[in-house]
Amino acid sequence: MRIKFRPMPGLSIAVLICFAILGTLGTWQYKRLMWKTGLITEINQAANAAPLTALSQANDLLKSSAALDFRRIELDGIFVQPEINNGQPFHLSRSDGKRFFWRLYQPYKDGDQTAYVATHKFDDAQKISPPNVETGPQKIVGYVRIPNMATRFMPKNNREANRWFVFNSSPDFLDWAGPTREIEIAYYIDQVFDVKTAAELPVKIPEIRNNHLDYMLTWYSFILILLVIYLIIHKRAGRLYIEKR
Repeated sequence: MRIKFRPMPGLSIAVLICFAILGTLGTWQYKRLMWKTGLITEINQAANAAPLTALSQANDLLKSSAALDFRRIELDGIFVQPEINNGQPFHLSRSDGKRFFWRLYQPYKDGDQTAYVATHKFDDAQKISPPNVETGPQKIVGYVRIPNMATRFMPKNNREANRWFVFNSSPDFLDWAGPTREIEIAYYIDQVFDVKTAAELPVKIPEIRNNHLDYMLTWYSFILILLVIYLIIHKRAGRLYIEKR
């Protein structure tokens, strides 16, 4: 018994192209699955870890690529004036999933370490006269947050209007210390006002959808379905059959 197969050239080329596209999509979803699973694991690890008490601890974790996003933190330092943007604080556009608002971001010094702290929220109508800037020594409590990556769908920062949307789209914003470029804003502190210690903060874990396994299996299943259809077409055309000896 021998299988005889005479492929149709045009159809075979088209199917191979479809295989390549579907396989690429399936592999991309697999990579997204691995990345998303790792991200969720890291966030859970950081969120459930003991609170930090110094920016130096956060910087050490960052340098070692350890889990940091959503880690609770408690600091006893001082708010300082920005050295760029004419000494004005930054107002970044944020969203809570229901509406957009502005958030005040101010540099905060803890020992010899500095980071931005997200403080007050306010609506666009209050942008002309936003809440007062924090100054001087102040104890803060909150969560360490890793800024979201900029995408092509985000508006561009506008220095003249002091309208900022992402941390990492402007080199000047990344380095509030100016031309020395000594401080890179790799994270910020999301301040919480209604608690006094980090131990009182609830463990904060965002809901992150991870449907990439389903998407991956869907694309790969399309490959199998396409292969079955391809073989059926050849069988009906008499180009695929079993020869009995």
